Amino acid sequence: SDELVVRLVELDGKQAANVRLKFAAPVVSAREIDGQEQPLGAASVSRGELVTSFSPYQLRTFALKLARPRVRLAAPQSRAVALPYDLAASSPHGTKSASGFDRAGLSLPAEMLPAEIPYAGIRFRLADAAPGKPNALVSRGQTINLPAGNFTRLYLLAASADGDQRATFRAGTANPVELSVQHWGGFIGQWDNRRWEQGERQVPPGASAEVAARIKEPQFRLDPYARMTGITPGFIKRADVAWYASHHHTPAGTSPPYAYSYLFAYVIDLPPGARTLTLPDNDKIRILAATVSDEGDRLRPARPL
Repeated sequence: SDELVVRLVELDGKQAANVRLKFAAPVVSAREIDGQEQPLGAASVSRGELVTSFSPYQLRTFALKLARPRVRLAAPQSRAVALPYDLAASSPHGTKSASGFDRAGLSLPAEMLPAEIPYAGIRFRLADAAPGKPNALVSRGQTINLPAGNFTRLYLLAASADGDQRATFRAGTANPVELSVQHWGGFIGQWDNRRWEQGERQVPPGASAEVAARIKEPQFRLDPYARMTGITPGFIKRADVAWYASHHHTPAGTSPPYAYSYLFAYVIDLPPGARTLTLPDNDKIRILAATVSDEGDRLRPARPL
């Protein structure tokens, strides 16, 4: 819908009365929702502002409608870029595949790939994910023709088949643009993780022969928390996730759980008159779609989101 969702929390452990929120345009209606955005009830609006209160540490979520702005900008126009696909990067569940997204033959789940992916006001148009049909382009330094028109930005839907890859793209004759094309699987963020020494469990003094024998059985012998040996630092990757799946497919057609699949969105500013895109000479990179747009200056958050 055209509602704006606002999530709030009281951080000081104190009652907070008459909390008012105002925006660039007046609030015309509001309702309270829960963390799943299911309805809870009406919310109070006074003089174009949301009015509420909090108990200590309370969480509240609201869905708001703002008045129409006095000035409306034209929606950006976009157009799909024709790509010479050369790799069948997906496969249906339960079907053996001859190729795959990576060299191990692992592939994207075809049944979860949509025909289009909306992203930041534009749409990526994907190729048909029919069995054995090419729907990805392997980057080998090709030159891709861009649609004619006054387009100012190029969006790529891409991922790497072998770890994160630094790669150079060139639009027209402009200076090259270096991007970090992220790996298509694994984790895109993790907390710090403690590492443990795998030691043998010790038999407590005075334990009976039965307990001692039990501890020494293979399934109980190793102590997973014997001693902490270090910390694997946490991390977060920064490429925007445009599409996600909870699994991939093996060459045999099975779907391992928690074997994630990602496709990321990358943005390249186009210089005036750019009519071509030169891809990096790196066959580990897969491009699933490309779109040009005539939008103006790119909006960026004033603070980290």
